[in-house]
Amino acid sequence: MKPITRILARYVHASTFDALPAAVRHEGARAFVNWLGCAAAGSREEDVEIMVKLLAEYNGAKTATIVGRGERLDALNATFINSMSSAALAFNDTHNTTVAHPTSPVAAALLALAESQPLTGKELLHALILGIEVQCRAGNLLCVPPAVCAVGLSMQGLVGCIGAAAAAAKVMGLDESGITTAIGLAANQAGGLREAQSSMGSHFTPGSAARNGLLAALLAKRGFNCTESMLEGAKGFAASFASNPNSDAAIDKLGEVYEISTLAYKPYPSGVVIHSIIDACLEIVKRGVLEAGIIERIELTINPLAVKLCDIVDPRDRGQALVSLQHWAAVTLLQGAAGVEQVTDTCVRDPVVSEVRRAVVYTATATMPMEAADVSVVFKDGKRLQANVKHCRGSANRPLTDEDITEKTRGLLRSIYPAAKADQLLDQCWRMEGCARVDEFCKKLATD
Repeated sequence: MKPITRILARYVHASTFDALPAAVRHEGARAFVNWLGCAAAGSREEDVEIMVKLLAEYNGAKTATIVGRGERLDALNATFINSMSSAALAFNDTHNTTVAHPTSPVAAALLALAESQPLTGKELLHALILGIEVQCRAGNLLCVPPAVCAVGLSMQGLVGCIGAAAAAAKVMGLDESGITTAIGLAANQAGGLREAQSSMGSHFTPGSAARNGLLAALLAKRGFNCTESMLEGAKGFAASFASNPNSDAAIDKLGEVYEISTLAYKPYPSGVVIHSIIDACLEIVKRGVLEAGIIERIELTINPLAVKLCDIVDPRDRGQALVSLQHWAAVTLLQGAAGVEQVTDTCVRDPVVSEVRRAVVYTATATMPMEAADVSVVFKDGKRLQANVKHCRGSANRPLTDEDITEKTRGLLRSIYPAAKADQLLDQCWRMEGCARVDEFCKKLATD
């Protein structure tokens, strides 16, 4: 196999921000804006509260800001929390090829570093784009046919650390060999199981990936060494996590085609494989308000991955509801909306919503693309309403616009900050490329 680790490291080391296409630089800003809203809105979730209190007991220097909170932690622990909180509401971005959520670990690591060394907004965005690129290409190695990666392995856990390590190594000024080492040390910490999905353990995975990636870069900077073939070696990352790994997918057209350009930004706080179901339900609701008492059943035709990842008829709590296809079908039809308000604990435990969840039946077929779905609501009087979605909102064929991301992020930020401050942060985030000192921006992300 080709020397993938070294090739990716060489690309990161040689890359310059001004050489990136303007569209790619702009996509970096979109990814960062979206991430910040997700991190802020998730910062008060129960699992984040537990983790902050635990880490505070063992914390070192209080050098880094936690988005949306008043506490300060050391860089490694703050990286963990900020990545974890950005995933807590299942609202973070998605790389459809791998179903990883690439910005969460990379942005979290870079934000923490910005408070320990001088960093401009341009440098942050450059490293963010590179970290996402390396992370997604490491995922392609495992997922692009003929490669096959077991569905139980969390791509966020497998590749998030690699992206964070590459990005951190870039802003630390490591040379090609140092970046190679950082990527290798990160790959040696890769892990995570999808069995944890819908539990607090699921959100632990992106937190751990971010911290592991930053740790890998910090170690590499201090001369800690590692085998240079960690991605491609006979006993390395690719061979361990995939059958028939695809080396070409990891390095083909590197520097010409950018994985960040394929990111999907979520319009709904749910598993991405549920979005087409939500879109179809919203189309049906446009024709009239639905009541539980008149619904006989809800028929779905969906991609098998939606079933593998999101078949939860009776979610026990908000965490499970976020990734329950039955919950989102039911609550969207009943309430005509699909936002954070539709996954409160009160909504999840509503007996009417629960009744309609049990009316959901599905057919999984491999011929149905992941971004598509057919939904039919069959009423007790025999009538039926149907909607078909070929490309859900947020997918490659229906990407969210800048305005969509702005409105989404504004709402998320306002759930934590006063409206005026939220709007100021949003504006500064969009203009990050011109920021002279990212640490000054970080200070504004804390709350009293």
